[in-house]
Amino acid sequence: MAPQATPPNERLNNDKVKQILKKHLDETDYRIYKALNEDGRMSDTELGERVGLSRTAARRRRKNLEEKGLIDVLGVLVLQEADLAYADVFVTLNSDVDTETLEEFLEEIKHEELIYEIGEYMGQYDLLLRVWHASLSDINTFLRSLLQDHDAVGQYETIPVTKTHKAWHKTLSGGTE
Repeated sequence: MAPQATPPNERLNNDKVKQILKKHLDETDYRIYKALNEDGRMSDTELGERVGLSRTAARRRRKNLEEKGLIDVLGVLVLQEADLAYADVFVTLNSDVDTETLEEFLEEIKHEELIYEIGEYMGQYDLLLRVWHASLSDINTFLRSLLQDHDAVGQYETIPVTKTHKAWHKTLSGGTE
């Protein structure tokens, strides 16, 4: 089956995005990313049809993006759709903490299943932890036990997320208001 032409609404029209991505992804690779972001379980045949490539070319490009570490097809729990509580936690590290204690702390929080994202920041805060739990009260208890008396943590601020409108290039619909 010959690859279909890429639908106009699937083309990358934002010049700013093109400029940012041009070093790592061409327009076809970006369309592959967007298609897999919508449905990571789609077959290479369907992926090729979506982006205007043969099945073989789509698979080759997808595998290349995975090998370079530019995409990772994984499952994501959409917390608001599951009616779970989640929050952003901004952490300031103790300025006098030694490197070993800091590395141990980072390893510890990397293995916490209730933390789904860890970002390192410059500025007022050092880390952003994105956490989830059954309720905001459970998040509070979890964070106190994890952070409050840890030598690496100077202070932290928790900001509950009430609704996510867009994540992973998807518009999200449900959740509590």
